[in-house]
Amino acid sequence: MPHSLGIAIMCLVLIIRICLLSLFFSQMRATQRMQVLQPQIQRIQRKYAARKDPRSKEAMQREIMALQQRHNANPLGSCLLSLIQAPILCSLFYTLQSLPASAAGNAEPLSGIDRVMAGDIESSSIFGVRIADSFGTVVSPQSHVVIGVAVALMCLMLFAMQWLLIHRNTPKDAMDSPQFRTQELTAFVFPAIYVVSGGTLPFGVLLYWLTNNLWNFGQTLCQLRWFPAPGSEAGSARPNATMSGRTGAAPPPDCRLWKKSARRPRVRRPTCAASVKSRSPAAIADSARTCSSPSVDGTWERLRGTS
Repeated sequence: MPHSLGIAIMCLVLIIRICLLSLFFSQMRATQRMQVLQPQIQRIQRKYAARKDPRSKEAMQREIMALQQRHNANPLGSCLLSLIQAPILCSLFYTLQSLPASAAGNAEPLSGIDRVMAGDIESSSIFGVRIADSFGTVVSPQSHVVIGVAVALMCLMLFAMQWLLIHRNTPKDAMDSPQFRTQELTAFVFPAIYVVSGGTLPFGVLLYWLTNNLWNFGQTLCQLRWFPAPGSEAGSARPNATMSGRTGAAPPPDCRLWKKSARRPRVRRPTCAASVKSRSPAAIADSARTCSSPSVDGTWERLRGTS
């Protein structure tokens, strides 16, 4: 089938992302922990802002790391998904880039892919474009249009994802900071990188990247719905969203949300009889008039007889 390899690449992305779903939810919880910890981290930074010596900077880093460890917050947790997928994307790029030379016999066969198999893979196409072709190697205008549409969709998905995360998942008190303006610029910079690199990558890599971006866009919508940042526009729209992704009571303002709440000990309330023993005679008389229990009345009569 001419479209089998292109469909296989798209299915590969879906299988990988389904296997990484549990890691995605763990990443979202870690990201929210870091967002909730930001006010405390900023207080620590302001505490050491006037001290420029290396010992003070080291003490500030130790204090921040201790805070993160105490609340099980990992600042590098959001990078784990990209690090896992990077070897797969690089391997796919190298394989598709080497197919024309392997099929022509000008390069050594790849492991498990001989010359005949390389020619079959290279001839596989989807939407009228061979998966090993790039924007600069295709000849027909239809192929240029298909590759251009794929690159445009990639840029659109990335821009929409960045815009939603920046404008709807950023705490309102952080929107006036210089970091927020830098993040706004990245929403335009990364799509521009796609435009430059999209013309040189094989179409199979673009197909992998496009499918991955579509999945990431869906995950961004899920993040805004179930894992909004505290104090953001998405979090204000869902005040009952908790860290576990379920609805219930509103989350507390600090990181005790992830701690297992200790069970409060049941305090036995003092009875009227017990309270009578520790009061003055005037207070005892008032308690006896308000209590209607026979045991309290008996206690009152016994105490009154002994006074």
